[in-house]
Amino acid sequence: MPVPRNLVALNEAAIKTIPDLKTVTRLETKFVKAPVKAVEFKAANTKWLHSIKAPKVEQPKPGAIKAVAIKSADVSKLAAVSKSTSATAEILAQGLGPDQTLNLLYSSLIAYEYTKLKAERKKRSTVARTKAKTDAEWTKVVEGVAAGYAAAGLKGLKEADLDKMATELSRNKANFNAVATIANSAADSVEATEPKVLGGFLTHVAVVPDLVAQVVAAPSTLCTTPIQGSFSKHFSRSFALKVRLYVPCPSWTNPFRWCWKTFTIASVSFSLNLSVGYRITCCGAAAWGQAAAQACGSIVGVKVCANCTAKIVGVAGVGRTGSGSSCSYGLGLNAELKCTLAGVTVLYLSVPFGWTITGPCPPASLPC
Repeated sequence: MPVPRNLVALNEAAIKTIPDLKTVTRLETKFVKAPVKAVEFKAANTKWLHSIKAPKVEQPKPGAIKAVAIKSADVSKLAAVSKSTSATAEILAQGLGPDQTLNLLYSSLIAYEYTKLKAERKKRSTVARTKAKTDAEWTKVVEGVAAGYAAAGLKGLKEADLDKMATELSRNKANFNAVATIANSAADSVEATEPKVLGGFLTHVAVVPDLVAQVVAAPSTLCTTPIQGSFSKHFSRSFALKVRLYVPCPSWTNPFRWCWKTFTIASVSFSLNLSVGYRITCCGAAAWGQAAAQACGSIVGVKVCANCTAKIVGVAGVGRTGSGSSCSYGLGLNAELKCTLAGVTVLYLSVPFGWTITGPCPPASLPC
């Protein structure tokens, strides 16, 4: 059985070693002074949740790909990553980094395409009257596949070399199936001509509102004595780890064709318990909090890490309803979830959630 790889929750001291989390930011807000009707209060909270936008990010810039002569043991590493539910941790556990993963994937995908074309040749060769034509066309296929490796630096490959890599790919059925699954996940395939072979990981960006509001009852002294404390907000997320590659996409009739394709190589699942600190009065509130989980490995003697982090990045006093000794205060909190692999951001989410505090209304004499 393979050893499961997971991102491990960090303690407070370790969290502060992550560049984005060196300090805890305390965010403050004021509650709206004028009370509204209960139905308007509810609508305001819902409107705030849906007003939060997905983070604006620039996708990681594609880098040059370096082809490698694949071995079965190398493909096993890629297969282990593809089967993992914590792929960023698994990549590092396999002694890979972003660049090494892309290089290995690129080379394995070409070997997979070559294997399919070999099967096509076998099928066409069964027709005796077209065998000579098939052999001539096969020569072009070999040239086209070899050109794919050569464009990424692995030059001078002959048919025997391609056969050897196809054999390495097929040596283990599970490995072959893993590469086939990745190849078949290709989306938005676009034929193109680029000056060099490029590729990179993609950042999954989204906003995921948490529509279940938390309700907290405050004491009758809320307007004279702030309440303060903390609560745990649990985040559990899964997302597809995707890469975009400029790869050969040969066909029998067009063996020199190239395409930009987006591949799903695995999934990443993680859980974080974010301890949210707060201080609340009748006039306003402050909130703060951050958490992180991490896995590290050594790539060519250099320590690199995969991180998933959460922190409070927004606080809003959404509204107030009620009168006298019974008021409800709407507080909006926005959390940022981010996952990185050796510094490359692969997930960036906004997760807004609501918090309703019930307690006394502020007296007219209170200068909020």
